[in-house]
Amino acid sequence: MIPAWKIRLFWTQLLLSLILAAIKFFDRPEPGLQIFPQLPEVTDYSKIEALRFSVYEVLFDFGIRVDWISGDSESKTVRVPADLPLIEPYRTLAAKFRQLGGKLIRADVNPFGDRAVIEVGLKKERILHIVLESDPKLARNGGKIAVVIDDFGYSFGTVVKGFLDLDQPVTFAILPGLEHSVAIADSAFAHHREVMIHLSMEPKNGKVNKDEYILLTQMDEQEIRQRVRRAMAAIPHASGLNNHMGSLATEDGRVLAPMMDEIKNAGLFFLDSRTDNTSQAYTWAQKLNIPSGINDTFLDAIHEEPFIREQINLLAEIAIRHGSAIGIGHPEKLTFDVLREELPKLEKRGFKFVSISDVIK
Repeated sequence: MIPAWKIRLFWTQLLLSLILAAIKFFDRPEPGLQIFPQLPEVTDYSKIEALRFSVYEVLFDFGIRVDWISGDSESKTVRVPADLPLIEPYRTLAAKFRQLGGKLIRADVNPFGDRAVIEVGLKKERILHIVLESDPKLARNGGKIAVVIDDFGYSFGTVVKGFLDLDQPVTFAILPGLEHSVAIADSAFAHHREVMIHLSMEPKNGKVNKDEYILLTQMDEQEIRQRVRRAMAAIPHASGLNNHMGSLATEDGRVLAPMMDEIKNAGLFFLDSRTDNTSQAYTWAQKLNIPSGINDTFLDAIHEEPFIREQINLLAEIAIRHGSAIGIGHPEKLTFDVLREELPKLEKRGFKFVSISDVIK
């Protein structure tokens, strides 16, 4: 027979073993945490990658090409094109590094402003060394972009005033005979904006407001000439003319011949809005040696922010390929808001925004 004390000792030892096992079980690390045992190292690594990536982000925003950058992940030499003041990417890089938590170990520009050095560290360790060197042999090929805003004249509110105050030049195409047409033309001229006559012409769908300016295909030559002259007299400071609607009239030589003749006599240029691919207006203008151009794209044909941004990027692509591009928008708040945000970005990349007459041939 087993003594009672041995039985009590057995159960005491078993209970203690169970308690110790339970303590060890609940005190162990959670599953999965052993993969990254030192979290501060993971955080530092993420910061380093963010700092290194930001170099390309900043440089590409300034239109600096990848083949102008040499070196490795820790040390880079960047050739800066002559048309871009070196101080601009230098300051932007320094500000970006500070924003991401990097420490500027060194940041200086030589007295001539053609070479700069930036060294960035993290926790007393240098992680980036960047040299910016101005290269007179390089130049960004952004091209010229002309933005025309159609349909001015209906109102003179905050949106119109916003277009007047944009840092980049836009051309005002103004419908004749509306309540605010003359006032907007005067204000645009005072703000050094180019002014155009936005002349209504007959579309294929037949939906027209038959005022004293619109050109219709059933009109005779004398009536067409009178209406073009009347429109010219109604818009002060105008240096050119483009069509409003006109998918039917712009393919009709009976309308185009007298209209273009009046434009030439007045010394104006012509912009084919190209509301329809069958338009012959540009061809007629070229025949008469009238300075003329063609709209490359409507910026806000679909009144949605992503579409407008995509069309602005399309303009930039066209400008790179052909040296210049023309885009037409409308005096809507959404269009203004997107232009105000996107145009400075393209300008920073080397694109030059100009009045329409600067790209007319």
